[in-house]
Amino acid sequence: MTFHEKIKQCREENELSQEAVAEQLHVSRQTVSKWERGINQPDIETIVRLSDLFDVSVDQLLRGDMIVVRKLAVKERSFKWLIIGSSILFGAFLLFLVLMIGIEVVVPYG
Repeated sequence: MTFHEKIKQCREENELSQEAVAEQLHVSRQTVSKWERGINQPDIETIVRLSDLFDVSVDQLLRGDMIVVRKLAVKERSFKWLIIGSSILFGAFLLFLVLMIGIEVVVPYG
C-alpha cells in the first residue's frame, strides 16, 4: 500500500473528513485531497503530525513507499543547501560592502 493510500485509509478509519484533517493540520482541504491522490506529499513535520492525529507511527505511514521516502530526503538535502548557499551569498555581500563602500567595522576587544 502506498503512502497516499495509507493516509486515506487512516482518515476513513478515524471517521474524519478531509476538511476535519485539514483543520487539525492547518492546511486546506485541497491539500489533503492532493496527498490522498498522490499528487503532492506533506513535509516531514506534517507527516509526524499526521501520525499523531491518526495514532500510528511514522514508520507505519511511510514503510513500503520508498518513492515518498526518497523525495523527503531530497527535499531535506535541498533545503540544507539552500540555507548554506544563502549564508555564503549574504557573507559575500557583507564583505563587498566592507571592502567597496568603506564601512568601518568595529571589533570589540575582549
